[in-house]
Amino acid sequence: MGYQGNGLLCNDIDECLSGLHGCHPKARCKNTLGSYSCVCLNGYFGDGTNCQDINECEKENGGCHASALCTNYDGGRQCQCKVGFVGNGFQCTDVNECANQRTCHWNATCTNNPGSYVCTCNAGYKGNGNYLCLDIDECSETPRVCSSSLGYKGCKNLPGSYRCTCSSGFESNGQSCVDINECASNICSLYAECENTMGSYQCTCNSGFVGNGLTCADINECNEVNECDPNAVCINRLGSYECSCLGGFIGDGRLCEDINECATPNICPSTTTCVNTGGSFYCDCGTGFIFNNSKCHDLDECVAGRCSPYATCTNSPGSFSCQCKAGYSGDGFTCADVDESNGTQCEDIDECSAEGTCHPRAICTNLMGDFFCSCQKGFEGDGFSCEDMNECTLSNDSCPAFSKCINSPGCVCDLGYVGDGLTCSDIDECQRENICPENETECINVPGSFSCVCKKGYTLNGTQLKQKWQLDQLDLFERVIHKLH
Repeated sequence: MGYQGNGLLCNDIDECLSGLHGCHPKARCKNTLGSYSCVCLNGYFGDGTNCQDINECEKENGGCHASALCTNYDGGRQCQCKVGFVGNGFQCTDVNECANQRTCHWNATCTNNPGSYVCTCNAGYKGNGNYLCLDIDECSETPRVCSSSLGYKGCKNLPGSYRCTCSSGFESNGQSCVDINECASNICSLYAECENTMGSYQCTCNSGFVGNGLTCADINECNEVNECDPNAVCINRLGSYECSCLGGFIGDGRLCEDINECATPNICPSTTTCVNTGGSFYCDCGTGFIFNNSKCHDLDECVAGRCSPYATCTNSPGSFSCQCKAGYSGDGFTCADVDESNGTQCEDIDECSAEGTCHPRAICTNLMGDFFCSCQKGFEGDGFSCEDMNECTLSNDSCPAFSKCINSPGCVCDLGYVGDGLTCSDIDECQRENICPENETECINVPGSFSCVCKKGYTLNGTQLKQKWQLDQLDLFERVIHKLH
C-alpha cells in the first residue's frame, strides 16, 4: 500500500497528486514514501483530516491596534481602524475633527477626544453645539441678574452675554452700579472746589471768583465797593485784590495816613516855610514870590492881570504897583475915564467886532477907548500870539478820576465814561440793545464797563462781546481826539 508495480519493482504512489489522500480541504497534503501526511493550513487547527478555523481576534485583538476593529474570517482576520482613527489597522492615529472649523456651530467650542469630539455651546448660548446654539436672554430668564441698588437703570441683553446699565453718574462693576467720582477727573474749574455726591457732583467757585463752577472768572474787586482807603490805589489780583497807599501816604492800604514831609529836616530851603498838604507838601516863599527849582522867584503879578485894564502895572521884587493910564483916574486897580471933552460927545470903537483883532485862540474884550486880548484857557501868550500850554506836564491831577490828560484843549473821559473831561459819569452799556445774547444772558453794569452773566442752565464767555464794545469805544475816543486837534 502506497506503492505500485509488479512486485519486483515498486514505485511510490503520490497520494497528494492522485487525490487518493484523506486530507481536509483546509489542510495541506505532504507525500511521503509509501504514504502521505495532512497538515492544517495557517489559520486552522486539527489533525489534517479534520481542520477548524482559528479565531485570531480572540487573542490580543488578533494583533490589531487597540483602536482598530479585528474581524475574523475563514483562515485569517482583518484589522480596520475604528471610526475617528486613521491607519492600516495595525497602526491607528486619532483624527482631530476640531481642526475643521465647521465641525461645530460657530458659537460652540469643539473638544477633541480619542476617536471622537464634543461640541459645547459657549457661555451665554444653549443648544446641542453641533448645529444649534441659541443666545440666552439673561435679562428675561434671570430677572435679578443685575442688582437693583442705587444707580441701577436696567439690564441689556447682548449676544452671548448681557450688560447692567447704570444711571447717569454711575458706572458698572459687572454686577452693580457704583458712583463715579467726577472730581477725580478735574471736571471743575481750576478756581473752583469740587464736591462729589452720589450720582453727581457740585462745583463751587472759590472766593474772589464768579461763575457756575465749571468756568470761573476773576471778580475785579477794584470795580466794586472794597476796603481800600480813599488815599490808596486798588490792585486787582487773581481771586483777590491789594490796597497800596498813594505817594505821600503810609499804611497797609486799607488805612492810609498822610506823611508829614515837613518833619524831614531841610526839606525846604531856610528862606521858605514848609507847608504840609494831604499826600504832599510845598515850600512857601511868602507873598509875591513863587518856589520853583529849589529857589524862590519873584511872582510877576502883572502877568496875572492884577491891575485895571486901564492901568500900567509895574512889577517889583515881591510886589507890584498899578497906575492909571492917561485919561483915567483911580487907584490902579479900578480906573475911571476922565471926561476931557468938556461936553463934546465921543463914541467908543468896538475893536473886537473886527475879525483878526486878536489871535484865533484868544478872547477879545472891548474896553472904553481900547480893547484887551487874553489867551483862552489852555494857551499862553499876550493875546496876539497864543501857544498851546501842555497842562499834562504840570501835574498829574489836571484831570479828575476816570479820565486821562490829553494835551489838547481839555480832558477826555476814559472808556466806559462820558462827559466833557472835567466831569465824567459812567455809561450804562446795558441800556444798549443786543449788548449781550438775548435769551441766555443778562447784562450787569459795572463802573466803566459791563458784564454778561449767563442765566441758570447756560454757560458763555462774554469776552468777545466786551472786546467788540471796547473797540467801538476806542474808535469813538480816537475820533474825539482827532477833532480836538
